[in-house]
Amino acid sequence: MKNWCFLILLSFFAASCGEKEEVPETEVYQIRSVGTLSTTEYTLGKIIKWNDEGEWYKFGDRKILLSCKARVKAGINLNTIKDSDISVKGKTITIQLPPPEIVSFEMDPELIRTEMTEVNGFRSDFSQEDKAKVLQKGEESIRKDLKKLNVLDEAERNAKTFLIDFYKNQGFEQVIVHETPKDKRNTNLDH
Repeated sequence: MKNWCFLILLSFFAASCGEKEEVPETEVYQIRSVGTLSTTEYTLGKIIKWNDEGEWYKFGDRKILLSCKARVKAGINLNTIKDSDISVKGKTITIQLPPPEIVSFEMDPELIRTEMTEVNGFRSDFSQEDKAKVLQKGEESIRKDLKKLNVLDEAERNAKTFLIDFYKNQGFEQVIVHETPKDKRNTNLDH
């Protein structure tokens, strides 16, 4: 009778050990090797109107109308994920995302056009330096529009989706991604 009890206990013990949850075998920090993950891209156009009435001693005025386009990419810098930002428990992985950022802002020179100029009186035509100043105003205006479009929020949502898919493909059943609280983000889009 003792042998039967021992065998029954041994079989229950062996069966319970066999049901152990398998943890996915993966290097969870390899995501950092992706580097900067651009997840959102916008092309924004702007028409810039500038009236240069000049100084009191300059007779006449001049006006210019320029059109330009900027290509903006936003995403997450995965290089900045620290070891403490990732935790694994069984088949569940939890990740704290770095804050989203503007990855690139390019004004394509081939998409900058002078649509109209009007110069009267004794004023000189617009120089390249004058046009560069007008384009600077256009860039500032586009950057302000980025805030209204919530580009950083969209970049963060897309990065979250990417990470969930990435780790589920690695064998994790549950992927929890925490976003950066909005009050801790650098939302300066003016640089």
